[in-house]
Amino acid sequence: MKASAPRTSRLLLVLAVIVAVLALGNPGLDDFASYANRQIEQAPGALGFFAGLLPGLTRSYLLSSTRRSNFGLFSIYRIEPGDSRSVAVLGIAWQFIPLGRSLSAPADDSRTPGASAPPGHSSGI
Repeated sequence: MKASAPRTSRLLLVLAVIVAVLALGNPGLDDFASYANRQIEQAPGALGFFAGLLPGLTRSYLLSSTRRSNFGLFSIYRIEPGDSRSVAVLGIAWQFIPLGRSLSAPADDSRTPGASAPPGHSSGI
């Protein structure tokens, strides 16, 4: 029984380190706004062009239309621009992972309200 005590202690220590790293690496709203602004500026067409011309306005718009759900070890950011486009992004360990549809993708108005995106339709912000 004594041999399992050091193993348990090491396992708890490793878990504590992982939790601490994830908590420290949980990006804030400003980090997300910088990330999203870079993604939009790189978008093709008019969206990227105008975002590049007005970075302060784009950042302000992103901050005003983004909700952050902070779970301590990670966050989920939801951009709801007020039309049919909506984006969810996971922020974890200093990284951002898009979940679902793209903010820079054109809205598909041919779908009925409440319909889900077509299978395989997933891209960055």
